[in-house]
Parts: sequence; structure tokens; C-alpha cells
Amino acid sequence: MDVTDIPVNFNWNRDPSPISPLPERLPGEPLPAQVADAQILSECLRDGLQGITGYPSVDEMVQYLHLLKDFGVTCATVGIYPGEQGTLSATMKQLLARMRDELPTVVPSVLSMCTEDSLRWTIECREIHPALQSVVFMGSAPSRRLVQGWDLEFIRNRLDTFIRKTVELGIPVIAGTEHTTQTSPEDLRAITRTQVEAGASVVALADTIGTIRPVGAYRIVRFVRDELEALGVPGMRMDWHGHRDTGNALGNAMMAVAAGANRIHVVSRGVGERSGNAALEEVVLNFAAIEREAGLPVSWDMPRLLELISCYQSMVGVATAEHGVLAKRYSHTSSGIHTDAMLKAHALAETARREKDFAREARLLEMARTVYSAVDPASVGGAMSVGVSPWSGQSSVKLAYLHSGRDVEDLSAQTVREVLDRAHRLGRELTSDELEECFTGARAPQGA
Repeated sequence: MDVTDIPVNFNWNRDPSPISPLPERLPGEPLPAQVADAQILSECLRDGLQGITGYPSVDEMVQYLHLLKDFGVTCATVGIYPGEQGTLSATMKQLLARMRDELPTVVPSVLSMCTEDSLRWTIECREIHPALQSVVFMGSAPSRRLVQGWDLEFIRNRLDTFIRKTVELGIPVIAGTEHTTQTSPEDLRAITRTQVEAGASVVALADTIGTIRPVGAYRIVRFVRDELEALGVPGMRMDWHGHRDTGNALGNAMMAVAAGANRIHVVSRGVGERSGNAALEEVVLNFAAIEREAGLPVSWDMPRLLELISCYQSMVGVATAEHGVLAKRYSHTSSGIHTDAMLKAHALAETARREKDFAREARLLEMARTVYSAVDPASVGGAMSVGVSPWSGQSSVKLAYLHSGRDVEDLSAQTVREVLDRAHRLGRELTSDELEECFTGARAPQGA
């Protein structure tokens, strides 16, 4: 094969097209009404599990699904046709049976390839859970077609056949394509028509390898939304499935909703193959802020967020990062400049309490938590933490003392000096045990 015979994938970020011109401008973010209409679909028990070394027990997955439901997510993909009917298939089916009996409000979906074996497995899953939906998909990018030996007509015929067969069985179909974001507008137009005419309920666009940027995400979603309108189904729901290989998953999700997507696929902590999936916590933190700022009800029970993602991490064995959105240090500080402002906010709150102005006290306590943080830890089920380090000042020691449940009035100037001196001698932030040792009056060993 000559190198010139190798097809080139379409780049939605920059490649020109007469039927899908590059947008001249992008919205800054989705409108509040668009966010309020958008749902979240959990890929935590499907795509997320493809990025870990083991597979959780059914009990662990059911526990997580209960937390997911309580948080406000009621759509979850929980499996993909595993090939030979072995242990993995049995585990997925046990999970579906438990969902049917214990979580009737959570709608499960499974991925089904365009093969008779995969359809047969999907039917078996539907027999277990009557509300099951099927994601019927095929790869569509030129590179994928080359290595598989497919052409566009083969893909369209397969999608048409297996979407129709699935729909005729009474199973709602989410019609998807792998590598959607590398498929040309002309081919995507033809595929979308096939999906709609075959009876799909939802069209799903997948940035399978995380190659898209926000401009491309907006462009491709807007293109498919316009195609759906031209096909006479302007209200048809559209899913966006994104990965974070280049760090654009959140921005892409925002632009997808701004362009007309109705549901975003996410995984707690962004776990998944390679660099992972769009992170649940990042998406809901931003969407909830947009809703709240517009005076709309927030779609999720945000104080349960930390509990939810912590449960998932424990289940899949992924450690919490030190830094990042809701990472270990998301609400921790030892900077003297920061703690000074926070401590003064606490002092103002104490004055309001003494004056019995409790509404003002609550607002000032919130200010103490957010004067140096975009995320109020109390709003996601967490708490502020304060350390003492070489870059701390007296305010850091006092605030740490306050957060330990003690009255700052009881803290002596000598103890403040001793704590700061110890941090400077060690040249690092004190551990919680070392700080507690200082506060209880114990003396550190000589030279510690």
C-alpha cells in the first residue's frame, strides 16, 4: 500500500468543510436553560472500569449506584458485550438484576456492537432488566475503517440492521459511533440519517481518543443538531462522550451543551482508559454554579459529592491526587496571607454571633471558607483544613488552633512562636500529629 492510499482523519478543530464551516465565534459557556436541560450519564461502571487493573464486586458497584442515585444521577452505563460468556458477563448480569430489584429509578444501558452475538447478549440483559437501553455503535473514522477493512456503506448497513433489530425488540437505542470526532461532516451526515431512520432514540457523539478541542466540540455538535433538525427530529436527544487526553474534557463538555447536546457522559475522578474520561466532579461543579447563579434549582445534591467520588476511588483503587479539582489539598492552606484573611472573617462572624445576627454570622463563615477558594468545602460535603509551614504566620497557627475545635483566646503567644519555630527548623509543613502535639503542650524532641 502506498502512503498516499492511507486515509486522513477529519480534524473538526481546523479542517474546512463546505457543509460545516468553522465557527467565527464561540459562546463563553452554555446558557443556564441549556445546563438545566442537560443530564449526566455515569460511565463509572463501564468506561471507568476499563482504566483500572481489577473489577469491583457486585456489592461494591451496587453501593456506588445507591450513592449515585442519591446524588441525582439516574442514567448509568453498566456494561459492554464482553465477547465470550465468562465471569465478566455473569458479573454484569448480576449487577443488572440487583439494579432491577434495588434501584428501579436508575436506567441502565449496555454497549452493543453490530454483531449477532452482541445483540443476543443484549437481549439476555434486557430479559433481566426490562428498562435496559442499548448503545448500538460502530467505529466510523477513516483510520478505523482502514484497519478494519470497512467502507462507509458497510458501516451504515450494519448500523441500520442492528439498530432496527434492537428497536423491534422494544429496546431503546442510543446510536453511537466511535471516533466520531475524526469522521468527516459528509460521512457523519450520512451516518446520522441512518441512525435516525433506523429508529434510534438518542444520537451519541464520541471523542474516543480525546483529540477534540472546544472549538471542534462546538462545531461537531452544532452540525449534528442542525442535521437532526433537517431530518425532522429537532428535539432528538444528543449525548456527548469525551476523554481528557489533552486536558480539554471539561471545556468540550461545556461547548457541547452550548451547541445543543443534552447529556454528558462522566466518570468520578475522570478515571478511564489512558488519561481518562470527563470527570463527574468537574462537570457538576461548573454546571451547578451556572444554575445557582441564574437562580435555578441545582440538579444534584452537591453536599454528597465528596462522598460519591471517594466511594468510587475506594472501589477502583485509585489514589486521590494531591492537587486538582477536589483533590487532597483542595480546601487546605498554610499560607500566612491566606489564613490572615480567613481568620479575620472568623472574627467578624464571632462579632455577629455575639450580636445575635445569625444570618450575618453564617454569611461571614461562608466567606471565611471561600475568601481564598472557589469551592466552599461545606457545599460538597467537606471541611476546611489549615496547616503550619515555613510560609505561615501567626494567623495560620491561630486558624489551625480554631479548626481543631479550640478557643483562640486560650492560645498563648509562646505556643504560637514554638509552632512557627518548629516549622522553620523542619523546613516543611507540620504533620497533623506534630501540630496536635504542639497544641496539647507536649515538647518536641531536641532538634526535631
